[in-house]
Amino acid sequence: MNVNKALWETLDISILEREYSPSSCVPNYEELVARYTSESEIIEDQINITKDLIYDPSSGECLDLSTTGDASAPICVFFHGGYWQLLSKNDALFPAKTFNDNGIAFSAVDYTLAPAASLGEMIEQCRRSIQWIYNNASQYGYDADQIYVAGSSAGAHLAAMVILTDWTEYNLPLDIIKGGTLLSGIYDVRPIVETYINEPLKLNLKDAKDLSPLFKVKENKTQLIVTWGENETTEFKRQSIEFENKWKEIGNRSTLLEVQHANHFDILFYMLDKDCSLRSLMMRQILGDKE
Repeated sequence: MNVNKALWETLDISILEREYSPSSCVPNYEELVARYTSESEIIEDQINITKDLIYDPSSGECLDLSTTGDASAPICVFFHGGYWQLLSKNDALFPAKTFNDNGIAFSAVDYTLAPAASLGEMIEQCRRSIQWIYNNASQYGYDADQIYVAGSSAGAHLAAMVILTDWTEYNLPLDIIKGGTLLSGIYDVRPIVETYINEPLKLNLKDAKDLSPLFKVKENKTQLIVTWGENETTEFKRQSIEFENKWKEIGNRSTLLEVQHANHFDILFYMLDKDCSLRSLMMRQILGDKE
């Protein structure tokens, strides 16, 4: 199978919907998603987490924050998946302890889900969360000059759009995001327009293209890790490869990684595994020589 030659425009709608349904490769996906929630609840009892900090007064959206006690610590800001219409920050706290144990603050971000918010509004909220993270570093105790982002699935799309933001429009440093890890993301939103996934999003092709990271790539100092699981659909693999290729072609820095044995849902647990190359890459990106 040559993932580089898959052309979504030629696919029958039933095949397209299967390609953009990660659960088509994972019979126990509900169990894995439930594990996000249960392990996040366990972590909340193990570490200090400040809950429901409002980062966007206009929408009331908030984030959860776990710090290390070291004001010089880097921070990883995580955007959850769920096809922009499911899950929340409360299902995305389980990585916090691993990051804290390695001297990294961690934040899980909520954003308003479809159909209550448009995709453009979600992207803007996520940008506001970074603005809040930067402006409140001294109060909560982490380094505003060491902000990293990560996201899974739809969250990888949001993280990519955040990375591609012109931060001068927010009175912030252009290089505010030092690194990013994009897990099993969608970087060209157009293929889902005719599928059931678009029902709550209500996107047309023009809007989908305008909101796709693939068509926003420009010179950027952020170092990327673009990754996906071995057991994913051809389209998810193709999208990651195409986006990373475009990112690197213009001179930006990135690493491409397929995580062996992982799928679209459990790749997040592999991210926390000491024996996984993905975790090693992330820790090296964030900590450098301090790893």
